[in-house]
Amino acid sequence: MYDALPGLCLVLGGCQANMFLLELIMAGSPNTMYALTFLQYVIVALFTLPLILAPGSPSGGFRVLSLRLRRRRLLAWHKLLVGVSAWVMSVSANLVFNMYISIPVHATFRSLPLLMNMLVGFLFMKKRYTVSQVMCGSTITLGLVLLTVEKSRRTSGASPNSGGGSQPSHEYFWWVCGIAILFFTTVLSTALSLLQEHMYDTARRREKELEAGNKRSDASVEEALAMAAPAPSPMWAEALFFSHAVGIPLFFLQPHRLLVEFASVSPDDYVNFLLNAITQFMCVMGVYVVNSQTSALTLVLILTLRKLGTFTLSVIYFEHWHHFTATEWLAMFAALGASALYPFLPKA
Repeated sequence: MYDALPGLCLVLGGCQANMFLLELIMAGSPNTMYALTFLQYVIVALFTLPLILAPGSPSGGFRVLSLRLRRRRLLAWHKLLVGVSAWVMSVSANLVFNMYISIPVHATFRSLPLLMNMLVGFLFMKKRYTVSQVMCGSTITLGLVLLTVEKSRRTSGASPNSGGGSQPSHEYFWWVCGIAILFFTTVLSTALSLLQEHMYDTARRREKELEAGNKRSDASVEEALAMAAPAPSPMWAEALFFSHAVGIPLFFLQPHRLLVEFASVSPDDYVNFLLNAITQFMCVMGVYVVNSQTSALTLVLILTLRKLGTFTLSVIYFEHWHHFTATEWLAMFAALGASALYPFLPKA
């Protein structure tokens, strides 16, 4: 667990700063989430590239340009599947901010992976949970249902002073679409964390089998190969780079949208855009480090605590408390409180 402490600090610090900058961007340059996600992917891939490259051994000059990929440890189809899934999740999760979904509601809904992880463990992995754990999961579910119903009731009703119901109806339609997409990305997030855990376990098992086979082979040949090949990169670095490198070309499925959104970024938000992409690298690197060193459930718990901090900062600094009813407050505190309490409950 101590190996995951640097990743834990990056998650709690980098992700927190990332969401703060995101809310500033949403206020100054709305409808630029697709371009922002693209920039995040490019920055993460560029910053991770040195971790998976090693110096080559050219026969002539230009040694500084001679680089090669380090030995890969993860299966190619695993990295491809993780990359495509992560791209769909990232783009979808950022697009919901254009659909009347606020940061506090977003943070509350992203508590759902904890409950889903419990369901998957119970149904498919034969895990058992205590009464207190089940109560926490039920509280999360009840809070999310209550929040959705109350928000739906307020959004669907036309304002009596509006002179017509077309604007509220339009807002309600896109809000429902945002909730549906948010639910989908939350399910995908749970599946992705489990897939990454399986990817790392498979790679470790293959390496142990290979090491056992090498012990039975010629030791001199093994030593020569080890000296010739550069040391492999950490698993989390390999997964992080390839998952983002796979996703970058997918953004060009909508090239016109990229150009329009980059052109619409306010000059006041140029620095925020860049800092958001850099803190996204810190955040996602922390997530991959923690996931490579711990279980999927532990990762979900850490991310849930981070979301609790995001919720608190967003509500206080950006004054979202003006827009919530007592029912919505109760629902959000119930869901986030149960998520924060879960790690301290006795295990079955």
